[in-house]
Amino acid sequence: MKNCSQSFLFTTKLSQIIRNGCTVTLTVYQNRLLLSGLRKTSRSEKIDKEINFQTTHYVLNWEYSHHSKDIEGFTLCKQNTKRYTFGGSNDQLSQLKSILSGLIGFTNWEQDYKFVKHVRNNQKCQIMLVKQENQFQVIKLIDYQETPEELLALKLIQKNPHPNVLGFNSYYIDNIHCYLVMDYLSQGTLYDLQKMYNFNIPIHIIQEVMQQILEGLNHLHQLKIIHRDIKYDNIMIASFNPLQIKIIDLGLCLLNNPSNSRAGTGGYIAPEVFSSSRITEKIDIFSAGAVFHKLLIGKPIYEDLGQNQTGDIRISSHIKNKNALDLLHQMLNFDPKLRYNAYDCIAHPFFTDESDQLSSKTQLYQYLSPKQAKLQVHTPATDFISNQNVYPFKLN
Repeated sequence: MKNCSQSFLFTTKLSQIIRNGCTVTLTVYQNRLLLSGLRKTSRSEKIDKEINFQTTHYVLNWEYSHHSKDIEGFTLCKQNTKRYTFGGSNDQLSQLKSILSGLIGFTNWEQDYKFVKHVRNNQKCQIMLVKQENQFQVIKLIDYQETPEELLALKLIQKNPHPNVLGFNSYYIDNIHCYLVMDYLSQGTLYDLQKMYNFNIPIHIIQEVMQQILEGLNHLHQLKIIHRDIKYDNIMIASFNPLQIKIIDLGLCLLNNPSNSRAGTGGYIAPEVFSSSRITEKIDIFSAGAVFHKLLIGKPIYEDLGQNQTGDIRISSHIKNKNALDLLHQMLNFDPKLRYNAYDCIAHPFFTDESDQLSSKTQLYQYLSPKQAKLQVHTPATDFISNQNVYPFKLN
C-alpha cells in the first residue's frame, strides 16, 4: 500500500451494510480514497481498498431518506453493479459528499438538481440550466468515452484553480454520458460587453479583459492544457464590478502533449492548424489575438472559414494605440516559433505601461511577402490584407 500520509483531506468511520455491520474507516486524500477494514463477503477477512480518483471506474450513488433530504448512506458502483454499501450520519456523509464533489463521479443528478430549461440543445452540445435550492448552475452533457480529455482537464483545473478559468463543481455519470456541473455565469460573453459599450470599448477595459484572458491561458498552458477553441463565445463575464472574465468550454482541449489533431472555430484558427505542423499552445495565442482585434475594432480578422483557411488576415489601420498594435502583431504572427507565448504577452508594455517602446521581436511585415509588407507600410488608410500560403483543411 502506498504511503497515504500526504494530502490528507477527511476521515470518518462508516458501517458496511450487508457485511454483518462491520465498521470501515474511510479516508480521503487529494488523489485517492482509502477504505480500511473492508469485507468482500460477510465471512472474508478485512482488507484495505484504495480508489485512485484519476483512473477509477467507480461512481457513488447517494442514498437519501424518504422523509427528508438527509443522506443516509452511499453505494460504490462499478459497471452498473452495486459493489459496496455504507451507512453513516447525515452530518458526516454531507461533509464527505462535499469533499468528494469533482474528485469522483456521482450518479443520478436529478436527485440533487431541478431542471429549469435548456440553455443549448443541439447535436454538438447540450447545456441545461438547473437549480439546487436557491442557486442556479449549469450542467453540460458530454460523451466522456469519446472526449475524456475534457473531464481529465477539468479535474486538473479543480486541483489547480484559477480565477480566469471556469472549472466544475461536480460530475455525474450514467451508462453513456457524463454531466458536468458548473457555475452559472449570467452576465454573458464578450459580445455582451461590447454591446454595453456600443461597440467602442475603452482601451483600459480592453487592457483588463486581455490581461485576464492571457492570465487564464498562461495557467492552462502551465498545466499542459491547450484549449483549441478560444473565441468570443468561450470567454464569459463572471462579474462587471469588479470586471472578471472566465475562459470556458474545454470540449476541444488537448492535454499533456502537442498533437496533429485539427479543430477550432472559423475566424479564430491559427494558420498551422490547416497545415501539417504540430499543434502547440501557440494556437491559443493566435486565437486570443483574433479576440483582441475584435475588442479593439469591433471587427474580426477573418470574415469566414474560407478566409481563415487561405490566410486572408485583415488587421485594421484604425488601431491608434501603438503598444496594442504591436502586441496584436506578436500574437498574430503566422510563424508559431516567433509568436509570443502567454507569458510574453502579459509582460508586454501594453499591460505594464513601462514605456511606449515597441517590442524588439519580429514585426508583422517581416514575415510577410515584400508585396504584402509594402501594402501594409504604404496604405495606412485602408485595412491591411495579407494572403498567406497555407494548406486548406476541412474541419469537422
